[in-house]
Amino acid sequence: MRSYVASAARCLLTLLCAMLSVTAVAQTLQAPDQVPMDQNLEISVAGTVPERSFVTIVAPELAEGAYESYSYVRSGKAKLRAPAETGRYELRLLGPDIPYPTLAKRPIKVTAVVAKVSAASIVEPGTLVKIEWQGPSGSNEYITIVPAGAEEGTYGDYVYTRNGNAGTLSLTAPTEPGSYEVRYLSGSANHTLARTGFDVKAADAAMLAAAVTTAGSKLRVSWRGPENPRNYITIVRPDAAVGEHGHYVYAKTSPVELNAPEEAGDYEIRFYSADSKAIFARNPLRVEPATADLDVPGQVEAGAEFAVNWLGPDNELDYLAVTRVGRSDQYLNYSYSKRGNPAQLQAPDEPGSYEVHYLTGRDNKSLASAKLEVVPGQAHGSLRVLSAAEAPAAAAAEGRAVMLVLDASGSMLQKLGGKRRIDLARESLVGLVNDALTDDDAIALRVFGHRKPDACDTELVVPRGAGQRDRIRQKLAGIQAKNLARTPIAQSLAGVRGDLAGHQGPAVVVLLTDGEETCDGDPVAEIGKLRAAGLDVVVNVVGFAVDEHAVVRDFKRWAQAGGGAYLSAPDADTLGRSLRQAVARSYAVEQDGKVIATGLVGGPSVTLPVGRYRVRAGSSSMEVEVVRDDEVAVKL
Repeated sequence: MRSYVASAARCLLTLLCAMLSVTAVAQTLQAPDQVPMDQNLEISVAGTVPERSFVTIVAPELAEGAYESYSYVRSGKAKLRAPAETGRYELRLLGPDIPYPTLAKRPIKVTAVVAKVSAASIVEPGTLVKIEWQGPSGSNEYITIVPAGAEEGTYGDYVYTRNGNAGTLSLTAPTEPGSYEVRYLSGSANHTLARTGFDVKAADAAMLAAAVTTAGSKLRVSWRGPENPRNYITIVRPDAAVGEHGHYVYAKTSPVELNAPEEAGDYEIRFYSADSKAIFARNPLRVEPATADLDVPGQVEAGAEFAVNWLGPDNELDYLAVTRVGRSDQYLNYSYSKRGNPAQLQAPDEPGSYEVHYLTGRDNKSLASAKLEVVPGQAHGSLRVLSAAEAPAAAAAEGRAVMLVLDASGSMLQKLGGKRRIDLARESLVGLVNDALTDDDAIALRVFGHRKPDACDTELVVPRGAGQRDRIRQKLAGIQAKNLARTPIAQSLAGVRGDLAGHQGPAVVVLLTDGEETCDGDPVAEIGKLRAAGLDVVVNVVGFAVDEHAVVRDFKRWAQAGGGAYLSAPDADTLGRSLRQAVARSYAVEQDGKVIATGLVGGPSVTLPVGRYRVRAGSSSMEVEVVRDDEVAVKL
């Protein structure tokens, strides 16, 4: 019995010594004497404490070892959030093991937060409410709008207060008329720090537009009402649910223009709030059917271009297309009606029966169709000029300059196979620089459309010079297409003339674009000036994801004017190959002393009527004979 008592006494003495030892190493807690409620609190611990010790803030009467929210001490520091209720509390430093002995403590007072918000007393529905605030901003405090009398802690859309103790922010007013409150809430407990009331009045809105229009036409709508840049106007069926919309435009300025539906019938013009929850105004609209008519030649030769006279609404993106019989949903080639009347189309290469359709731009609805008979035409064959290695590889000429001209206009933001066209173009150009160009090539990079929206802007990003493939790659990585930027191809080609000034050797210009000239320039004229400037230069055009016949025809015309070739890159897989071919040597096909066609050594074949021709590339030339329905391959 005496041995048991002695053993217990020794254990108790050991525990007390250990507790005294732990307490001895914890000196003091350093923190403010008071802190606003629900705010972040930084604490410093003077002295060494056991690993995993932690700090908590509790009511003074709370039992020893108990804790509320806590923070581990790391490098003598800890962070806590003050309670959301005012009063007197106690900071405690607790040891890491049960029963969590108190190593140090100090009193702290939690005070009320001083905060204020103000806003207009009456606002229009769905408009931006300007809110001025004063108060804390370091602990995720935020400001929200809720119905008047909403339960404490309720919030809707919100904006955090930031950067200092005062500021101005905006929130969108509710669309339902009534009484509301702006509330300034604490960051963790959603405690209301300040509030102010306001009323949302009924919307004073109206629209003025034609009551009857033609399917697919442009409709002009004047409006007045609540001003929010995200409010919008749309056309829907009269029984459409609130929030449904068709083609729409934002109501930023009055009037706006809308595309009428392409299906005839009864509709409704709606003026919607930004969140689509409220209809500020509505007007009835009757859409009448659109009609069209076509005058198509009785028959055309296979592969030949032909003209189609048409009557039709000529709405935005309407087009004429050659299709197989009964397949108006799958065109073989097309041209937009905006290209003019008559429209130019190309007959299929295979004789047979086809159709020409006038189609609407958005729903691809056929408004008129006519039969097209394609008959065998003049016999054709093809010519392909092989490189020395019998492969489409570019042999670099001594002292050669390579001018890369990249389209970064708004259309290059469209996606192809899940990736943006501009990203695919950059990747393919980097591949070209890596695989087909050398440090001996004097490379330059000119880009248009990458700096300014709605502008005809072109820039020489990398001036011509040898040994700068790394620089070209670095610059390409930062090029981004600019939404709504236009396509100044002629202006860019005029810039190339200056970029090549003083160059003495051969030069090749590679124009990579996905669209037509949109800045009223004349690319053919600029190419002529470039070729007349005493430079040994060819211009090759790579059309990326281009399938409209009129645009392809223009690109071929530009390339022929530049003594080069047009290369089609309908997808990402063919783009890299087309670019590599575009830096190869060019050749001309002559007949009776006239240039009939141009192409690239190692590039795609050229289709020619049956006959004898002379192929010329630089100082090399040879006679060739093109035979019907066959390809002749030659080396120079």
